Amino acid sequence: MINCAHRGASALAPENTLAALQLAAKLGATMAEIDLQQTADDELVLFHDDDLDRTSNGSGPLWGKSLKELQSLDMGSWFSEKFQGEQIPTLEDVINAMDGQLRLNLELKLHGHERDLEQLVLKKLRQLDCAQWCLLTSFDHAIIDRLLDLAPELKVGYIVGKGGWHDGLLESRVAVLSLEKTMVTADRVQRAHASGKEIHVWTVNQENEMKRLQEAGVDAFISNHPDLVAAFLNKS
Repeated sequence: MINCAHRGASALAPENTLAALQLAAKLGATMAEIDLQQTADDELVLFHDDDLDRTSNGSGPLWGKSLKELQSLDMGSWFSEKFQGEQIPTLEDVINAMDGQLRLNLELKLHGHERDLEQLVLKKLRQLDCAQWCLLTSFDHAIIDRLLDLAPELKVGYIVGKGGWHDGLLESRVAVLSLEKTMVTADRVQRAHASGKEIHVWTVNQENEMKRLQEAGVDAFISNHPDLVAAFLNKS
C-alpha cells in the first residue's frame, strides 16, 4: 500500500510547500501528491487554487504572476506563524530538496491560460532527470493523453471525481485511476487490476475509510494525514 501525502502533510503544515513535503517523509509517507501550475514566465510551481488569496498573502490569479513575484509572497503564515516566510516551491526546488525521499504524484492543474503545458512538463522532467520518481495525473484527461503521445514511457493517471466513473476508463492507456473515495468498490478495483491499472484513492483521513478501502484492494491512500495512514498500515 502506498502512503501518499495529499499536498504534503497538509493537515500539519501549509499545503504544497517544502515544509509539508519534508514533514510527510518524516511521518512515513512514501509518495506525495502535489499540484503543479504554469506561471506567467513558464515556470512550474506548486499551488492548488487558481487564485492566491486562500493560501498566501497575495491575491489574484497565479497564472498572471511571474516566478519572482510569486516568490516574494508568504505561503506559510495563513496556516501558522510557525511557517512564516515559507516560499512557493518550483518543481526543481522539490526534486533538489527531497532527493528521492518521496515518489511524486504531480497533478497538473489547468487554469485556462496554459501555453503548451505538456511540452513544458516533459522538458522539465527531462532536464531534472526525475521521471522515474513521478506519476503524472490530472482531471483533464486530454492533457494526460497528449503527454502519453509525446512520451509513452511516462507513468500517468486520470483523476476521476465523484460520479465520474465509466467502464471506458478501464480501456484507457493510463497506469493509474485516481478515484474519489466514495466511488471505490471491490468490483471496480478488481476490474481495474485485471486491466493492468492501479487504484489510488482520495482523500482518505479516517481509519474506518482506510479499512474499507484496504479490504477493497486499493493500491494507494492519498491523505492529509500520512501519520495516521502509517499508523494504520503498521497495525493492519
